[in-house]
Amino acid sequence: MPADTTAANGPADAGTPRFAARIREASWSRHQGLDPSAEETADRAPGVFDRLFDGSLTLDDYTRWHAQQYFVYEAIEAAAERFASDAVAGPFVFPELARLPAIEADLRFLMGPKWRSGIEPLPATRAYVDRINAACAEGPGGYIAHAYTRYLGDLSGGQAFGKAARRNYGFEGEGASFYEFTGIKSPKAFKEEYRARLDAVDLPEAGKVRVIEEILLAYDHNGAVLAALGEGLGRNPFEPKVIAAICHHMNHDHAADTLVICRGVGGYPGAETARMTGFDGDGADFAAVVDGAELPIRIDWAGPLSERAEVRPEIVRLFTESKASLENA
Repeated sequence: MPADTTAANGPADAGTPRFAARIREASWSRHQGLDPSAEETADRAPGVFDRLFDGSLTLDDYTRWHAQQYFVYEAIEAAAERFASDAVAGPFVFPELARLPAIEADLRFLMGPKWRSGIEPLPATRAYVDRINAACAEGPGGYIAHAYTRYLGDLSGGQAFGKAARRNYGFEGEGASFYEFTGIKSPKAFKEEYRARLDAVDLPEAGKVRVIEEILLAYDHNGAVLAALGEGLGRNPFEPKVIAAICHHMNHDHAADTLVICRGVGGYPGAETARMTGFDGDGADFAAVVDGAELPIRIDWAGPLSERAEVRPEIVRLFTESKASLENA
């Protein structure tokens, strides 16, 4: 969840609000756009947040949301390692904020030991991750912007998410451990310290403006991910743990067959390697390396599927048709 937002803003000269207040004011409208309780969003279709709070978000869709967050924090925390000793960004690298181990534990709990084989970033998530990487490559301000947006939000509105998840799904620890900051005794005091560091950050005015601009981009990317997730709510009949198990089986036990499928009915005869990345009731998703670049491949089933037992025969069909087409090419 993006960072909490309150307070006032003004031109960057003497007598105007401090940097943290300028950030909060500049991002207020973005925050309101993601808040399900905001009046201006009341007429839109219920999204992930709305359904989490009203108890109608299925555990499968909660898991899919959790999985997309994995990729975002993977990027932010890889950047944190690089900036830990940086004079400007280093003061914002807190080990107690790291979320990746908790997300991994949650996904293992929700999807089983093969969880990593069953998650893939949505296009919107990939774009978000690309933006994080690009911004952090520009300098410390990029890291500060994305870390602030995520972590202060997790310590604020994110706590309500954790409470709702525990209430809805009966979690006790794993499943919602992402929202637990065991190393932070007082979130309020921690956020005050964080904002004090923002006010004291050693950046020129132009650098501060760029941080604010990047925070707004982070909000927009987060909104795009939530919108993409919202479009898919309730549409996949297969549990994430089932998807993870089958993808892991195909990629580890039948890697050669997966490559044949992508080369055949997948339409990329020159594919060098391939992996299955997911599936739903309408088709399967793969990723194949072609000319050194990984490309997504979508292959439709012969008809709609809804049961796990139906998946294997369809994969066998895809392999058989692919093998025949390649042999006859």
